[in-house]
Amino acid sequence: MDIKKAMDAAKVHIDLTLEAVELPNGVVLRGVRVETPDDERQLQDIITSAGASPATRIPQVPAKGKPRKEEQFAHLMEVHLSDLRRASRDSKTILESRHTLSLFLGVVGNKAVTDIDGTDCRLFFDEVRFWPKHATQRPEFKRLSIKAALAKAKSLNEPAPAQATLNKHRQRLSVFFNWLIKNKHMQANPLAGVLNHKKDESEEETGRAFTQQELDAIFEPSAFKAWADRPHRWWVPMLGLYSGARVNELSQLYVADVETVNGIPGYHINKRFPGQKLKNKASKRFVPLAQPLLDAGFLDFVSDVKAAGHDRLFPHLPNNDGRGFGKQMSKQFCAYIKARGVLEEGMGMHAFRHTLATRLDRAGVTETSIGKITGHKGAGATLPKFYIDTPTLEERVVTLSKFQAGVSLSTYQSGQFSASLKV
Repeated sequence: MDIKKAMDAAKVHIDLTLEAVELPNGVVLRGVRVETPDDERQLQDIITSAGASPATRIPQVPAKGKPRKEEQFAHLMEVHLSDLRRASRDSKTILESRHTLSLFLGVVGNKAVTDIDGTDCRLFFDEVRFWPKHATQRPEFKRLSIKAALAKAKSLNEPAPAQATLNKHRQRLSVFFNWLIKNKHMQANPLAGVLNHKKDESEEETGRAFTQQELDAIFEPSAFKAWADRPHRWWVPMLGLYSGARVNELSQLYVADVETVNGIPGYHINKRFPGQKLKNKASKRFVPLAQPLLDAGFLDFVSDVKAAGHDRLFPHLPNNDGRGFGKQMSKQFCAYIKARGVLEEGMGMHAFRHTLATRLDRAGVTETSIGKITGHKGAGATLPKFYIDTPTLEERVVTLSKFQAGVSLSTYQSGQFSASLKV
């Protein structure tokens, strides 16, 4: 095929691949692909500078036409996401899947999925390490294409994402590729031959526990009372401290979730009511109320909420995007602890989870017993109705009694939030 025909092929977006060709000046071109007008111009410049004639004939791999829409990554990505929605997957899961797949599309291009291989996956992981944090919210990145944003991030020496983030990208990609295989769009998962980062035990749970100095600062009475002007600000941190529960698990509690079973007051973490959700099956549990929470007047607060006619324990927390009631609580708490001197990136409500588990472990409590409080996977078999597991209630009370927070909780006064509960 002569160069003029090759250029014509490139102009109509037909891939041109040069296996090997030696130009008059001795330059050898190997494995060159022409896919864009810029590629075409660069190739033409090289050929002209080498003194080659347009009649020069170049060996070429048979050109592949543009893949049909039904074969393209972008189209099948949308079908996959629609399948996730149809299967009622969590909206956060769908949003995060779209993020990862859109990044892959931006890096690798809209190829036929049958053409995606391990090389493409390696390229993606090499590039996504430069993806800037909060790119869609930052003015210097938000209007750029993915490739342009990556190039700018490299020039600005943006910090690399955490390995846990890269692991999540891999997991979401693998889910998509396996879906392609099940739907007979692909024969094998191209990630299979790409070595994964070796997991360290510390990567299983991100973050760390609060130090005693940090807990003292957070629950210092004057500062805490000044900040905790709404029920959720007052009680969610206290409940988190004495349960290690996730912020969304606590923020979504209903009045009916608080119950006394066999004389032991506590609360259900479940998804029995509108808007409630769980991370996994092990998350379903009944958590006894630790004595410091009872002494601080938690049950008096529950009575006040019930008397005010609210179904939800923390009615001021919204669930606007459907991703859970904990989003606003998390942001408010993070802002508060930063003002109190906890400045480390990533510290927030989840640190209570680490604090409880770490201190109980040091107190000699078994991993299984801790898991019955925190709802970690592997904590035991599926529990009876509402996951109360009454035979182990006393054990959980004993477990919580061994947790020493080292702080005194501010005491709730009946009617304290009467005004806000009327809103």
